[in-house]
Amino acid sequence: MKWSQRIPGQDVPYFVSFPGDPLAYAATASGDGSATKVTAVDPGTGEVRWDARLEGALEPIGSEDGAVVFVSVDAVRGRRGPWSATARRVVGPSACRCVSRCRGPRAVCAGRRPSDGGGRGLVAVDLEARKQLWSLQTGVARGSVPVADDRYVYVTTPDGRLLAVDGRRGKLVGQTPPRLAAQSDRVPASLPTPVVVDGRVYTGAPDGTVFGVDGRDPSAW
Repeated sequence: MKWSQRIPGQDVPYFVSFPGDPLAYAATASGDGSATKVTAVDPGTGEVRWDARLEGALEPIGSEDGAVVFVSVDAVRGRRGPWSATARRVVGPSACRCVSRCRGPRAVCAGRRPSDGGGRGLVAVDLEARKQLWSLQTGVARGSVPVADDRYVYVTTPDGRLLAVDGRRGKLVGQTPPRLAAQSDRVPASLPTPVVVDGRVYTGAPDGTVFGVDGRDPSAW
């Protein structure tokens, strides 16, 4: 064990880190969702570099040029760390559950939009222009964390399908056949996040298989 210590204000710290960022972040929302305690830690030493109490229930989803980007239950926000009181707010989905950064300032959220009748889908937002780029109703009750490469966004579904969405246009361009377990009436407690490596996309399914497909042409799936 390299280090062990309590993190002030984080009863059960769950850390996330982002490529190119030397720090790891823990965020704990208050019980009523009115504020979030955010702590930045050096993962090599456990030293707390900064902490802040931010308004709303927030989840860190990326960082860029010294800025930490958060997603909230009703919007995507960008904050310049605890040393700045400014924040950016863009149109985002209600009850946004998870986000994957793709193609620079663009982010893709998986969540629920009341305007879509409470259904679930994907929404892309431009974090710099502060506007929604597209919205897609996927028709699945629950999806995995979305993962993006330079062109497509990938999501797994409870019945074992892998969906591919064009990240520029917000159109479903491919999906694999369902891979259900023998006891198909059971809903998986968690869904595997797709992994993109060298142009191929890998994920798992409820039937116990792990499979990979060519990510260059999802229409051929």
